[in-house]
Amino acid sequence: MSEPQYQQSNETPHASGAMAVLAQLEAAGERAADAPSRLRVLSIEGSDPIGGAGTMADMKAFTAQGVFGYAAMTSVLAQNTQGVTSIVNMEPDFLVTQLNAVSDDAIIDSMKIGMLGTPELVEAVKGWLTALEQHYCDEGIAKPVVVLDPVMYAKSGDALLTPQAEQVLRDIIPMADIITPNVPELAALADADQPAADIDTLESMAHEVCKRYGVAVYAKGGALALAGGASSTDILAEPSDGQGEVRTTRIEGRAVRTHNVHGTGDTLSSTLAALRPQCDTWEQAARRAKTWMNGAIAAADRLHVGKGHGPVDFTWRHAPTGMRFSADYWNRVRPIRERIHGMRFITSMVDATLSLEDFAFYLHQDDIYLTDYTSLLALASSRADRLDERVFFAQAASGGVDSEVMFHHDWFVKHGFDPSPVSRSEVTAAYIGHEHRVADSGSYARLAAVVMPCFWLYAAMGKEMREQVRNKHIDVDTHPFGEWIRMYSDPEFTESTLREVQICDRLAAEASIDEYEHMMHAALVSSEHEFRFFEQGLTRPALGF
Repeated sequence: MSEPQYQQSNETPHASGAMAVLAQLEAAGERAADAPSRLRVLSIEGSDPIGGAGTMADMKAFTAQGVFGYAAMTSVLAQNTQGVTSIVNMEPDFLVTQLNAVSDDAIIDSMKIGMLGTPELVEAVKGWLTALEQHYCDEGIAKPVVVLDPVMYAKSGDALLTPQAEQVLRDIIPMADIITPNVPELAALADADQPAADIDTLESMAHEVCKRYGVAVYAKGGALALAGGASSTDILAEPSDGQGEVRTTRIEGRAVRTHNVHGTGDTLSSTLAALRPQCDTWEQAARRAKTWMNGAIAAADRLHVGKGHGPVDFTWRHAPTGMRFSADYWNRVRPIRERIHGMRFITSMVDATLSLEDFAFYLHQDDIYLTDYTSLLALASSRADRLDERVFFAQAASGGVDSEVMFHHDWFVKHGFDPSPVSRSEVTAAYIGHEHRVADSGSYARLAAVVMPCFWLYAAMGKEMREQVRNKHIDVDTHPFGEWIRMYSDPEFTESTLREVQICDRLAAEASIDEYEHMMHAALVSSEHEFRFFEQGLTRPALGF
C-alpha cells in the first residue's frame, strides 16, 4: 500500500468511489435491523400444473434465491412437458382483485410480470401498477423493481398473443425496469423480419429495443444454444445515459446439452426479479442468474419429470437468505461496534490522552498478530476460486500488511520504544487461535469471512476517527497517533476493504445455509476478538503465549 493520503482532495476518483460504496454498505447494514429477513417478490403469471413454468416455476425460483414470493394468476393452463392443451384467462377485474389483495396488505420489493394473454389483462396490470407506484411515491416507499417477460412467442416461434394484445403489451414496456424477451420476441420488438440466428445479430437487436423503449433488455439466447451453438450467451443492453446511448454486455455461460428446458424463460425472468434488489447492478444480477440457471439446467436430466421437455432442477442449490451478507453482518455486529466506538482506548486515542506505553503495548501485539495474519491472507489467495481474488489476497498479504508493520517500527523508534518482538498475550493468542481453527475447516468462504473484520472494523474506525480529529481542529501531523489514523482512513485501505467485503458477499450468495452461518459466526467472533484486542492496551493481559 502506498503512503496514505489524509486530505480528501488527494483521493483518487476510484478510491473515493470505494469509500462511497463502503458507506452505502454500512448504511444498508444500519437499516438491516428493521428490514425483513427476506425480500418480497410478486409473480404475475399464468399457471403450470406440471410445475416447470409460470407461477409454479416463479415460486420455486424465488425460494431458491432466498426471497418470499407472492402470486397473482393471470390464467390457468392445462399444460405439461409436451405442450398446452387449454387456457382459461382470468377476468380482468378478478386479476386486479388478486393484485390489490397483495398490495393492500404487504410491501412488494420486486415483481415479475409474465403471461398476460389478452389486451384487457394487460390494461388491468398497467392500471394497477400505475396506481401502486404513485402510492409508493406518496408514502416514501421504494419503487419495486419491475421485470417484464414479454410472453409473445414460444421457443418454437408460435404466437401466444393476439395482435391486439401484443400492441397493448408494447405500451407497458416503458413501465418496466428490464424486459426479458426470447429470440422470437426480441425480433418482434425490434420489428425485424427474422429472428436472430447468431449472437451478433441478437446483440444488435437488443441494442435497438433498449434504445427504442428506454428500458434495459435481457435478451435470452438459449434458442441459439439449442440450435447447436457452442456456448449459451445472453445479451444485457442498458441505457447508459440520458442521451439515448446504450451499453451492451455479453453474459456468457456454458451450453448444456439437454432437451429439458421447459420453463427456462419464466425461471430466468423470475430469478432476475429475485436477485436485482440483492445486487448493485443489472449486470451483477444477470451474471448471478445465469450461473444459477446453468446449474439448474445441468441438473435437469436427473429429475425425470414428464415425457417431453422436462423442467429444470430448482433445488440444485439452496440459498440461505435474500439478505446481503455484508448488510446482515453489519447489523449483527452493531453491539460490538458500539462497544468499540465508546471504549476508552479509542476515545483517548482520538483526544491524544492515551498513554504512549499503552499504545506501544497494543502495537507490539499487533505486530505479532499481523505476522500471523499475513499467512492467513496468503492461504486465502491459494484457496481462491477466481484469479482476481487470488491476486487481491496475495497483494494484501505482501503489500498491505508490510506497510502496517513498517509503520509500527517507525512509531516505536520515533517515540523511544524498543521495536524488538515481544511475547504474545493471551488475548492475541486467542484471536490467532480462532482464525486458525476457521482456516483448518478448509473452507475458502469461511477464511474470507474470518479475516473481514480486520479490514472493515479498522476502516470504519479510521474514517470515524479522522472525522473526529478534523471536527476538533486537531493537527494530525503533530498528533501522537495521527499516522495510525491516516493509515486506516487511507482511501486505498478503504478500497481494499470494499474488495474484501464484496468477496464475502459473493461467496455467501453461493453458499449453503450451513456455510453461510459458518461464515457469519467466523466474522462475528473475529469482531469480538477485535474489541478485546484494543482493550488489552489498557488491561495488559498475561504474556508468554
